[in-house]
Amino acid sequence: MNAASKSTPQLLAELSGLLRGLPGSAAPLANALTVQAMGFQVFGRTDAVDLLARHPLALSPSPHVLSAPGALAVLDVTPEGRPVGVFADVMDGVLARLWVAGPVVDDAATEPGVPVASDDFLTQDRTHCAGDPIDFPSLDALAWPQVQACAAEALQTVAEPAAASSSRAVVVRAFSSGDGFAVLYALRVLSPEVPRVAHRRWAVAVGRIGADGALLHRRIAVSDAWPVPAHVFF
Repeated sequence: MNAASKSTPQLLAELSGLLRGLPGSAAPLANALTVQAMGFQVFGRTDAVDLLARHPLALSPSPHVLSAPGALAVLDVTPEGRPVGVFADVMDGVLARLWVAGPVVDDAATEPGVPVASDDFLTQDRTHCAGDPIDFPSLDALAWPQVQACAAEALQTVAEPAAASSSRAVVVRAFSSGDGFAVLYALRVLSPEVPRVAHRRWAVAVGRIGADGALLHRRIAVSDAWPVPAHVFF
């Protein structure tokens, strides 16, 4: 059975089991499953299940779900009222990659990194949304303006002040299903004060558009700030 033939409720049930880190789950998981959640990035299904068993995420009985061949997006709300977004790559019916836009746990850590100068824009076009609709063939072209609008809203949702001139959302995944669309963003948020401090977040947005491309509905979940790697100098 491939991703196209597998039903959305079945995929959702398998994803729900993975998010709770259920041991012995029947969900088919790729050996090289990659999970970015709770401030951690892990590789391999064993580490992924162990991570989510330590930090489980239980979906509500009726989350907002959108699926397409090769992808599944879920928007939900925790019992505390916090929006949470999940985006999964599905390859031939197997969960292959997972992102969670939600809380970051206290013990989250990243590998040390060498600080280098960077320019996420790379051009003089200082748009807040980086991406090209040609890179997302399963996204309805009429939805692209709303993808850009959701990017701006995701950046504005960040509680900490963000530099308006240089914070940016990068479109990582996007697809349409009927009149619905789903997007996964990587946010780079730069502080407005000097010296500059940057941090990363994930965001998931789902929405619906009318026949003319007008927005009918949208929901957005933005993660907490991910840990900033400790700098290594030589």
